[in-house]
Amino acid sequence: MNDTNYHATPGFSFRFMLLILCALVLMAVDNRNPASLSAVRTVATMMVYPLLYSVDFPQQAYQRSSGFLTNQQQLADENLILRQQVGVFSAQQQDLDKVMAENQRLRTMLNAAPRETYTFTMAEILEIAQDPVRGLVTLNKGSNDAVQESQVVLHGNKIYGQVVSVTPLTSNVMQLIDIGHSIPVESKRTGERGLANGDGRGRPIKIENLPASSTVKPGDVFVSSGLGGLFAAGYEVATVLPGGVDVKQGDPFATVLAMPAVDYEAVREVLLVWKNTGDADAR
Repeated sequence: MNDTNYHATPGFSFRFMLLILCALVLMAVDNRNPASLSAVRTVATMMVYPLLYSVDFPQQAYQRSSGFLTNQQQLADENLILRQQVGVFSAQQQDLDKVMAENQRLRTMLNAAPRETYTFTMAEILEIAQDPVRGLVTLNKGSNDAVQESQVVLHGNKIYGQVVSVTPLTSNVMQLIDIGHSIPVESKRTGERGLANGDGRGRPIKIENLPASSTVKPGDVFVSSGLGGLFAAGYEVATVLPGGVDVKQGDPFATVLAMPAVDYEAVREVLLVWKNTGDADAR
């Protein structure tokens, strides 16, 4: 066994030296004429490529997997930030939509209401009394907002009611349908004047003190007459109901039932009115 190894060693050294010599010859030829060995270089590169690829593969695999994990974490972090921003923007958009809707409603009501000598501000209804014969609501504006007792409250060009009590932050309003509320009115068509009295929630307004000879008919609109000085003239109050005119024989007055111009079950925002006295500062 030792003899075999001894005889193989000189042969191996000879072959190794021969390879070195060949390599030196190829290097010398390539240095003098590179084009002559291009085919040899191509074949050598193709033969060595699998070895080079196998040596470099672990490093490439590590870099790719590391980059993939880093990208995944980065995407997850960015996704979380984007979801949080979407939540914030959604809440902000909801607030913006609410403000825009409120501004649109305010513009609609102000466009319907005469504005030559009055100043307006919008108020929200916080609470509605459940008494069937009363029409009382609480607004989110009070004396801190310059609200006063007996102040007129509108809904567009329609009379909603009047303020009956005030606290610093809120105010109570009596609607026209309240059993204790009365307002001087006149027929928009005939000019006949009467007194509109509330009769409770869900019931028609009674227009009284019209003469038995009245020509008022169903569909006629009654507006505020301006008498008494509280409500300005020309605001809608009620419309005479079909079959709402009743004249009893021998009675000097007609009884007229009318539907309130304001839908009290649907309204959630109203206009508080100030009569300008030379200074038209907005409230």
